[in-house]
Amino acid sequence: MYKFLLLLGLVCLVSCPNQPNPNNPPYLIEPVKTGLNTPWSINFAADGSLYFTSRDSSVVTVSRLNVGTGAVSTFQSPSAVRDEGEGGVLGMELAPDFATSQKVFVCYSYSKGGVVADQNRRNRLSSFVLSGGALTSETILFDNMLGWSNHNGCRVVIGADNKLYFSMGDAADYNADSDGAGDPAGDGSGNGANKAQVLDSLAGKIFRLNLDGSIPTDNPFYAMQSGQARAIWSYGHRNPQGLAVEPVTGNLWSTEHGPDKNDELNLIAKGKNYGWEKCTGIIATCAGLSDYVPAVAQFEPNGSSTIAISDMVFYNASIFPEWKGNLFFVSLKTGRLYRLELSGSSVQKTEILIDNLYGRLRDVTVGTDGNIYFSTDQSTNSSIYRLRPK
Repeated sequence: MYKFLLLLGLVCLVSCPNQPNPNNPPYLIEPVKTGLNTPWSINFAADGSLYFTSRDSSVVTVSRLNVGTGAVSTFQSPSAVRDEGEGGVLGMELAPDFATSQKVFVCYSYSKGGVVADQNRRNRLSSFVLSGGALTSETILFDNMLGWSNHNGCRVVIGADNKLYFSMGDAADYNADSDGAGDPAGDGSGNGANKAQVLDSLAGKIFRLNLDGSIPTDNPFYAMQSGQARAIWSYGHRNPQGLAVEPVTGNLWSTEHGPDKNDELNLIAKGKNYGWEKCTGIIATCAGLSDYVPAVAQFEPNGSSTIAISDMVFYNASIFPEWKGNLFFVSLKTGRLYRLELSGSSVQKTEILIDNLYGRLRDVTVGTDGNIYFSTDQSTNSSIYRLRPK
């Protein structure tokens, strides 16, 4: 028996697939920058600079990090921010021509009319230009999205079609009937989580815009809706805080926080309903929803709890060739970095690379150097780390 096992081991040395040793992984994790203020969205420019938003800011702020030296430059706008709970300076994306235009798209929370009150909680998407040491030339692209102290969504990406996609949570306990916002019918359907199912409401949705803020006429509800509701791309979302575009297919994926279970990984399709608040997770059908699409996967898989799923990215670099095309996402509650191997719209393999070693993890991206970068989400002394080959 011993000789047989020894021979099998020798055979595997030359012919068995490479299997990473969990006690000796083929990568290193190292700090890039510590002492940061809750970096919510991290994005690389073509020159290798990392740009990030700081959620807990009183005005709209974008920072630039030199990942080699650790030097940080900060750019601020005078635009006031509703800095509370999950609100603040949230999603950010660089314009396709950022190298020359220095334009960024930022989704942030604010108080309507500058008056702090429950009924005035809002979120908006604006473009800014980095000029000198400031954020200038604010252009409001999409406004008056309902907000709350939580469930503000606000992730922003540019799709394969060169359109802006951005998410908005269901604004939790905001009562849309209190001022008519998002519920023109005044029938009570705007209350609580039901807002996600109402196409007149700008809550619980993923939106699609042209880069100049105009609404594409081929959006699914353009003909049947009016005003900003024409920008709705999908609906029935609770709190989608992750968006990513699959490199080869151009498909749009999202991660979405569940209530007390069933955090979701979703493949977003034009005009579809993702079930909240009637259904969550991978349940195949949802009573009364003919255009319903279930989640591709739920976390935890047994539906017993949540991981507080956050942002995501597809790996499309070369220094980890075995990971090319894989999906990576992070979690807050469990502090995990996940790696998923996909086949079409199904998950073939799930691996947890980091499990609560650095606290809450908010965002993940791929650097121009091919390394994987992720941010932690502490109220003080947040950090950005780099995962690189040994």
